[in-house]
Amino acid sequence: MKYYLFPKFFVNCITEELMAYTAELGFDGPTALVRDGYALTPENLREALPAYLAAARREGLTVAYANTPFDMAHIEDFEDGIRCLKEYGITQFRLNHVPKNVAPARELAPRLREMAQRTEALMQKIGGIQAIIQIHGYCYPHNATAAYAAVQGLDPACIGVKLDPGNNICQEGYELFSYQIDLLGEYIAAVSGKDVSITRTGDPQAADKGWRRAFVPADEGIIDYVPIFRRLNEQGFHGPLIMMPFYHENDLPRHLDGLRRDMRYFKACEQAARGGEAR
Repeated sequence: MKYYLFPKFFVNCITEELMAYTAELGFDGPTALVRDGYALTPENLREALPAYLAAARREGLTVAYANTPFDMAHIEDFEDGIRCLKEYGITQFRLNHVPKNVAPARELAPRLREMAQRTEALMQKIGGIQAIIQIHGYCYPHNATAAYAAVQGLDPACIGVKLDPGNNICQEGYELFSYQIDLLGEYIAAVSGKDVSITRTGDPQAADKGWRRAFVPADEGIIDYVPIFRRLNEQGFHGPLIMMPFYHENDLPRHLDGLRRDMRYFKACEQAARGGEAR
């Protein structure tokens, strides 16, 4: 399985530093994060992406996945950007999230379906690159059931779904992970690697009863990834796992330590899921 780093919290690093950290941590590569305030933006993509890829190659890394602000509601407007990604070897890109406030609750499912169909049509036109809808709390789809309704019957080579167990637990959208994987099957294009703790830190008589959910390094979290990886193996999934370390965001040494622990944890889970030694 390929391991990619979502580099959101390396925003203060120059590209060469990001690549050095990514290689030292044992990743196959970083994702290409296309976002204002980062090395790659929607405006400079064609000029900046070659340098980003060259810096990755110098560290023995590959960049095959992009996180983009490309909005399905206006997907045709992003054809040039998608073609640019494809031209430079990106094979998958995550679409922008769909906020739930774009429509009344009962209109979200048909609206997402219509946008997914238009996105599939554009991907068929361009060819050779896959658009990915991430399951994400407070957005739509927030669970596998909603995601499947959007992509059912569409070409999985053109449009897929990114599972996100951590978001399911920390935000919203939890469904049994075995159910999610069985339902989405060939549409599973990527998996977010993140974990969550649930702790009681406040007054049990308070309105929220004092419970707190937070993203933590995976060896501190509550999600058991061994059965998740085992079920993914049964479905023929080969990655990527995109590690999204939403912890110690402003403390780089602790952030790096958490990532090292995450890498050890997920590699051990992958081995155990394939019948190796248990973690």
